Amino acid sequence: MNAIETLMKTNLIDAEVGETVAGVANRMAENQVGVLLVRQGGTLRGVFSERDLLTRVVGEGRDPNATNVETVMTTEIVTAEVDTPIKEVLRIFREQHIRHIPILRGGKPVGILSTRDFLGFLVEGLERFIQESSYSQEIGEGSDPYDHIGGSYGR
Repeated sequence: MNAIETLMKTNLIDAEVGETVAGVANRMAENQVGVLLVRQGGTLRGVFSERDLLTRVVGEGRDPNATNVETVMTTEIVTAEVDTPIKEVLRIFREQHIRHIPILRGGKPVGILSTRDFLGFLVEGLERFIQESSYSQEIGEGSDPYDHIGGSYGR
């Protein structure tokens, strides 16, 4: 399993073409997600995000109960394959100015990766690196930072 597979969310929340924005937004709120996939007969047609809701619905004064999601969704979908290197995914986030990337396997959605998930991964790795470096330094100086009781493991 590669890094993207361990980071992405696999519980995909989606909508079908023809659903109203109000219904889709309620589903997003219930599932606490900022984006969902919009499909038509199982085929990915777009994504609908909080930003779409804000700019294309609220910002344009549309009625969410009378607006179908496909009229306001993002149709130029930026995706990544499941085996895409992490460095490439970071480049996509930065260059495309997006916060969510649908992850595909063989052209079919299998997950979604958010900048929040990605940042959490980076922070955990940095914290682990700092702890390991600190531990190595203390061991090198002749002390064991995990020997809190004062004993020497039976020495």
